[in-house]
Amino acid sequence: MDCSPLNITSFGEALRIKGGTIYRWYRDVLSGYAKDKGASIHIHDVKIFVGGKEKIIEVPILRAENFGESMSIDEKHIGEDFYTVMGNKDTGKIALLCKSVVFSEIKEVAMLHEDLFSKIKRVTLDFSSLYKKVCLELMPNVNQIGDKFHVISNLMDAHQAVRVRYRQKELEKKRKAHHEFKLAEKLRMEECEKTDTQFKPGKFHYKEERLENGETPLEILSRSRYLLYKFPDQWRPSQCKRAKALFHYYPEIEVSYNLCCQFRNWLSNKNIGKTFLEIDKELHQWYENVETADIEELLNFMSMVETNEDMIRNYFVDGQTNALAESINSKIQKFISLNRGTRDRDFFFFRLDNYYAITSK
Repeated sequence: MDCSPLNITSFGEALRIKGGTIYRWYRDVLSGYAKDKGASIHIHDVKIFVGGKEKIIEVPILRAENFGESMSIDEKHIGEDFYTVMGNKDTGKIALLCKSVVFSEIKEVAMLHEDLFSKIKRVTLDFSSLYKKVCLELMPNVNQIGDKFHVISNLMDAHQAVRVRYRQKELEKKRKAHHEFKLAEKLRMEECEKTDTQFKPGKFHYKEERLENGETPLEILSRSRYLLYKFPDQWRPSQCKRAKALFHYYPEIEVSYNLCCQFRNWLSNKNIGKTFLEIDKELHQWYENVETADIEELLNFMSMVETNEDMIRNYFVDGQTNALAESINSKIQKFISLNRGTRDRDFFFFRLDNYYAITSK
C-alpha cells in the first residue's frame, strides 16, 4: 500500500480482515501518518487576513525538489473544493497543490516561495484567465505554452455546434408540424361537436425524406457525430457513404469540416520546428478562409485563437503540451474513485503526497 494507491479496505477484505480495522492500522501505525498526527499536511498552509478576518489557504502539497524549468498548471476538483495543481513536466510529480483558484490567494503562496517560482522557464496551461494572470504577474519571464489539446477540443466543439444547429432546425420542423397537426385536430373536434358526430382522434405522423444513403436528416445528423472527429482517410466505408450524403445535403457542414481539418493539420507535430514566419503565414491564410466561409461557430473559435495566438504558437518550439497536467488530474481522480471519496481529507492528502509527489521512497 506504500507503493500503490490501493483501496485500503478492499485490501483488508482480501486478507479477511475487516476493512475499518486495517484502515485504522495502516493510518495510525504502519503509514507514518500518526507520527505528527498529520500535521505535515498543514506545514505549508498560509494565513492571510481578508476584511479583518483570518483565513487559512491550505497547501497540502508543496515539494521544492519538484519545481523545475518546465512546469504545467491546471485546476482540479477534489471533493467539493477546487485546487490549483502544478506539476513537473520532466518528472511527472506534483510540485504544488493549493486549495484556491483565486489569484490573490495563489499570489500569497507564491510570494513565500519566490525562489521556487523563479526556477520556472516554461509553463504549459489551458486558456484560463486565472492561470494566464498567474504566469504574467508571478512568473513574468516564463514562456507560456497554450495547450494543444484544449485548442483542438474547442475547435471540435465549434465544429460539432454547426451539426447540432442543423439538427435543432430539423427538430424545429418536426415540432411545428406537430403543432399544426394539433391545431387541425382541435378544429376538427370543434366541427364534430357542431355537427354532433363522433370525433376519432388522428395519429400524428411526421414524414421525413430519405437521403441517398437511406437515412433521414435527423438520423444522419445524429449518427455523423463521430465521423466528424476523424480525418477522411480514417473513415470506414459506411462512414464514407454517410459523409457523402451529409455533405451533399448540408454543404455548410462540409465547409466547416474542411476548415477544421485544415486547422488540425496546421497544429500538428509535423510543423514543430518551423519558423514563426511559416507558421504565421499558414495560420493567417486559415483566418481568411474562415472569414470567407462566415460560419458563426468557427468565427467564435477563430477569435479565441487570435486572442491567444502567441501562446498557441509557442507549441511549435518543441511540441510541449499540457498532457502532464491532465495526466495528474486523471491520477488524482482515479485515486479518489479507488478510495471512494475523500472523507478523511488529511490522510487522503498524506497518501496523495506519497504516491504522486515524493520522488523517491
